[in-house]
Amino acid sequence: MIPPWDHRFEDLMRAALRLLEPDEPLLPDMRTADYGLDSLAMVQLMLGIEETYGISIPDDVVEPGLFATPEMLWNTVAELLGSDSSSMA
Repeated sequence: MIPPWDHRFEDLMRAALRLLEPDEPLLPDMRTADYGLDSLAMVQLMLGIEETYGISIPDDVVEPGLFATPEMLWNTVAELLGSDSSSMA
């Protein structure tokens, strides 16, 4: 199974999910809270995504449910990248 995201997103997610083993796959529907994503890690992950992709995640979409699974978060990132094509690198 090929993930829907790029290696940068994968690296950011793996850094945030402290309980995810290095050889364990990052699956689109895995519950991030089960792998150690807490509120502080959410903020760090969001800031890392914004810096890496050159986007700003609007405050009105930032809520814990956004970070529930890698797929939910990636869908938002991809949507923001699509609305600002200059951010894609």
